[in-house]
Amino acid sequence: MDLLATWDWRAWTLAVLLVAFLAWLAWRRLSALVFRHVSLGGLARQYGWRVDLPGGDGGRAAFDAQERQRRGQAWGLLRQGPRGIREGYRTGVFGKTHAGAWHPDITINGLYRGRAFMASQIRRVEINSSGGRSTRGVRRSARLELAAPLPRFEVRTGLLTGRARGAPPGLEALVGSRRFRMLRSDGATLTVVLGPRLRRGRLLGGLEHLSMIADRLGAGRS
Repeated sequence: MDLLATWDWRAWTLAVLLVAFLAWLAWRRLSALVFRHVSLGGLARQYGWRVDLPGGDGGRAAFDAQERQRRGQAWGLLRQGPRGIREGYRTGVFGKTHAGAWHPDITINGLYRGRAFMASQIRRVEINSSGGRSTRGVRRSARLELAAPLPRFEVRTGLLTGRARGAPPGLEALVGSRRFRMLRSDGATLTVVLGPRLRRGRLLGGLEHLSMIADRLGAGRS
C-alpha cells in the first residue's frame, strides 16, 4: 500500500509545515554566509563603510586552554571529597555550561543618513553537558548601534501581541517592532539586536528603523 496515498489532510499539513520550517532555517544560514562572503564587500563600497573581519580561530585555542585548566581544577576538587564537590558546584566548576570569551567576528563602521553607526557580530565557544554527554558549539550574536542623542529608554516588543513595553508615552507604534524586538537608548546611541548573525536585509532594515526613530524623536525635541 502506498504510504502517501493513506495520508489525510492533517499529515500533509504537518509535512508541509516541517518542510517550510527546515527551508526557513536553511535560508537564515545561507543568507548570512552569502552576506559575509559575497555581498558585504559590494555593500561597503556602495556606502563607503569600513569592514573589519578579524579572522583567526575565534577564541578556540584560548577556550581549549581554559577547559584544560577547569578540568584540572575539577579533578582537584573531587579529590577533596564532599567539601570540594560542594565548592565546585558553588563556583560553577561542575556547571553544565562553560563558555569562552566573546570575540569579534564582523565589525562594520560608517555613516547612514548622516549618522555614525556600528554593526557587529561576535561569537564564543561553548560546551553544554547533559546526561553524561558534552556538546561543543559556537554561539553568535549580532547588534546594531546608531549614534543618536535621545532620552534613555528600553523597549521590548511582544512577538504575539506586538505590545511595546517600556516605550516612551505615545510612541509605542514608532519604536515597537516585531522584527527588532529589543531596542535600547542609553542617551547617546540607539541599539537594536539583529539576531545571531548579520544579514543584509536585517542590517539595512535595522538602519532604516533606527534612523526613522532618531529623526522623529530628534525633530520632536528641537
